[in-house]
Amino acid sequence: MIAASRASGEMGGGQEDVMVLLEQPDIAHLTMRWLDTLCGGQKQLVGLVQSLIRRPSLLLPDEPPSVLDLNYRLHVMALVEQETRRRNIVTVMVVHDLNIALHHVQYVLMLKQGRLVASGAPGVVITPENLAEVDGLRGRIERCSQDTAQILIDGLVHKPAG
Repeated sequence: MIAASRASGEMGGGQEDVMVLLEQPDIAHLTMRWLDTLCGGQKQLVGLVQSLIRRPSLLLPDEPPSVLDLNYRLHVMALVEQETRRRNIVTVMVVHDLNIALHHVQYVLMLKQGRLVASGAPGVVITPENLAEVDGLRGRIERCSQDTAQILIDGLVHKPAG
């Protein structure tokens, strides 16, 4: 799945812009540490900040929340969303976790073997029918007590032979 966001806002400037990034509560304590002493989530945050410091007009993170614990997934995605809006940049990312796409992007391209199956707003594209067609999954989208949509997977469309 390829997910994209475009935001409105003004671009920050120079050293001031860098300091805003480094003063984030999730990042400030990492600024004086060696990269090889950081855990995976911290490295992911630092890598994202390094990319943002370059002031790109297009951000292309590949699976930004992958291999991260839930806490760092949320931190990384919050930073991507915040900086996409604040800097008025286009962010295009590949994600396989459809709940991430459902909650954190504005536009989704759902692909199967390089072929476009569906595109549009996450709530329109991420459907039980598309889960079955693209991933071979029996799933549903339900609202939790906080009225947030969640994808629940019930199993495979076709059970493996054997």
